[in-house]
Amino acid sequence: MRAQGTRREKGNVYMMSTKFKRMLRAGVVAGCVAAMGCTGTLVYAEPSTEELEEQKGALENEVSSLNEELNSLSSDIEQLSTKMEETAAAMEETQKQMDEAQKKGEEQYEAMKLRIKYMYEAGDTTFLELLCSAEDMADFLNKTDFVQNVSEYDRDMLQELEDTQNEIKKQGDALREQQTSLADMEEELNTKQAELQQQISDKSDQISEYSSQIEKAKEAEALLAQQRAAAQAAAQQPSGSGSSGSSSSGGGSISTDGKQSLGRFRITHYCPCFYCTGSWGGSSTASGTVPTAGRTIAVDPSVIPLGSQVIINGHVYTAEDTGGAINGNVIDIFVNDHATALACGVYYAEVYWAN
Repeated sequence: MRAQGTRREKGNVYMMSTKFKRMLRAGVVAGCVAAMGCTGTLVYAEPSTEELEEQKGALENEVSSLNEELNSLSSDIEQLSTKMEETAAAMEETQKQMDEAQKKGEEQYEAMKLRIKYMYEAGDTTFLELLCSAEDMADFLNKTDFVQNVSEYDRDMLQELEDTQNEIKKQGDALREQQTSLADMEEELNTKQAELQQQISDKSDQISEYSSQIEKAKEAEALLAQQRAAAQAAAQQPSGSGSSGSSSSGGGSISTDGKQSLGRFRITHYCPCFYCTGSWGGSSTASGTVPTAGRTIAVDPSVIPLGSQVIINGHVYTAEDTGGAINGNVIDIFVNDHATALACGVYYAEVYWAN
């Protein structure tokens, strides 16, 4: 006989199944990974396959958006690199112009120094001779203008060269500033590109993880459905033997036509584990028989007397056991292991007298 209240008062299969259903409603998918063995292990997959698919799809959309942003950024970087190459070429050309202007200025300056040196070495005689050789006043004025123009020409040429050098220098400075600005932009874009690539890599890893979880969740859900079906079939399969000498359906579905209904009962399940039966261990029933899956049920003797046979979902069971928390229209069906008890869960069924 089972210990009265050990399993029922501290928490029975019904309570466990109720908690199990609450977890399902909260989005936790429970899987039973053992079928009809002596032991059972529960595997929980969180969240559901549908939720995982939605989260994976959201990540894929994010990756797609990031890839578009990355492509646009890569195009910007390419255009920027082209601009930097053009600027570098312009700077090189500007430097050549600067060098040429510098060289021309130096040559002009050297030529002017030679002329000045010649005038000082020759003294005023050369200029006096030049002026005195004038045939008339007009010629004299022309030669005077010539001497003055030579000096002004040198000054103008030097000033022009200096202005050219200054302009080229300004252009060079502007190009260098532009190159520096472009380099800063390139560094910023490269940093952003690296960040986007890292984000894409991280989210791709997450997508792979979700794909793996989805596969596992699908396997767990398929296994859960398979185990539930197998467990329910095993729990409802009647046995043809037992020390009580009671009969069963022999595996077939018993018709309830013409049978008297006892009413609607809450159906739960228990097994010989310590959690369900305590120190009793499922070795014998309240009526002295060995509990057998597919035959033994625990009942309230005031509702269904021990030794009576009833039909539940087309199968014949024998009332052989009791429980401290089994009162009224409650029937506890014996199964082989805890995983099966949990998989079968709690449901309501119409119960009929088999006799």
